[in-house]
Amino acid sequence: MFLRRLTLTNIRSIGSLSIGFEEQPGKSRPWTFLLGENGSGKSTVLRAVALALAGSEALPEILGDLDWWIREGQDSASIELVLATANNELRRAELKFVRGSGTLRFLTDNQDSLRELDDALRHAARNYFVVGYGVNRRMAPDSQSIAPNSSAYRTSRSQNVATLFSQNSALVSLEQWAIDLDYRRGDKGLDLVRSALNKLLPDVKFAGVDKEHRRLRFKTPDGTLPLELLSDGYQAMAAWCGDLLFRVTETFKNYKDPLNTRGLLLIDELDLHLHPVWQRQLVFFLRATLPRFQIIATTHSPLTVHQASAEELFILKRGASPTVGVAVEKFAGAPNKLTLSQLIQSPIFGLDTLDSPQIAEVRRNLRALKGLPVSDQKGRTATVKPASTAAGRAQQIRAWEAKLDGAPDREQVPAYLKPTNLLLERIANELQGKDGDEGRGAVQKAVRTVSRGKVRPATGKLK
Repeated sequence: MFLRRLTLTNIRSIGSLSIGFEEQPGKSRPWTFLLGENGSGKSTVLRAVALALAGSEALPEILGDLDWWIREGQDSASIELVLATANNELRRAELKFVRGSGTLRFLTDNQDSLRELDDALRHAARNYFVVGYGVNRRMAPDSQSIAPNSSAYRTSRSQNVATLFSQNSALVSLEQWAIDLDYRRGDKGLDLVRSALNKLLPDVKFAGVDKEHRRLRFKTPDGTLPLELLSDGYQAMAAWCGDLLFRVTETFKNYKDPLNTRGLLLIDELDLHLHPVWQRQLVFFLRATLPRFQIIATTHSPLTVHQASAEELFILKRGASPTVGVAVEKFAGAPNKLTLSQLIQSPIFGLDTLDSPQIAEVRRNLRALKGLPVSDQKGRTATVKPASTAAGRAQQIRAWEAKLDGAPDREQVPAYLKPTNLLLERIANELQGKDGDEGRGAVQKAVRTVSRGKVRPATGKLK
């Protein structure tokens, strides 16, 4: 099962929103990144998908207060999904909400749609496998139990998405699951866990199970340590991805290669609490570990967005007023083909400078003292009042320039760009007096030279 389109009407802060999940007609897009400010509706999108695919048995366990789903000031709402089976047959799922109706009436009003989904789940439950993670993903306090600790979620389908809906839901214990695998299948049963964790955790290798003390051991630069003595970052990564591996392998435990099956993974704040290096590594890990999964992830991080290909990034924006609601825009282009600085300074992140706020203020004040335009893209102006005399202004300039000591000169060319700049200067010189085909030929030759790296860094001369 793959998601092809989601349409929300009056759901939470969203008045009307439609997102397509096809990379080309008839083919579902494997990855979708949702970017937006807090309160823009990113989490709502994930919850809406999870709710609509829960089925009648699991749905009451995650629905909560029905009126909570309906946008303020509205009396009704709806969630519509278009799905595609493994055979590329389209299916539709729809949930309609009426304010004040209660859970029983909600189930009755949607019984036809729920019946169709339930029939599909009974005949091919594994083709409709959905797992989701909210921002409150945490390890279970009872590390001696594999089972989730919340009794509110009785069905596997509600347990698979529980952290999207509840702050009190905990993850399955990776440690106890691995120990159970070791007991039932021996060291060979741990191959999947070992392979996955070794890919995921930098500078750490899975060393096996300490059967005497019932805990996992890892080889680190500081020696072999149990899981609970690793840093919080390592533990958080291992816990969340361990829960994911558990749910996939338990659902597809009769499959020879359970990680090569189809499914839908929903992740809220994919990069939550992660070191920048890990933010990049996690996306690579998920692409490699679950190659046939469709993944929808929300994020705030430019490092995560930087890995998105063309057609994969959508930006959710809040309206100018509460009555306008949320709008969605597809990013035009491929973020992974931009430099990180270009991405950060693009409209989706809204940074107009790579300077720190303090250095940016210094530069504005210097421009004001020198009589240059000051206002930036955000409308910020200088905070300094120029002296009334030239001598006074000169003294002010020296004082403010001293604040830039150690800051890089924005006009200074980085060392790695100098060879290219020298060649471009040579091109300009060669093109003087040339036009038409002759000029275009010189440019094409120079571009080929740059792409092959055949420039002497010291002189810019061709090899």
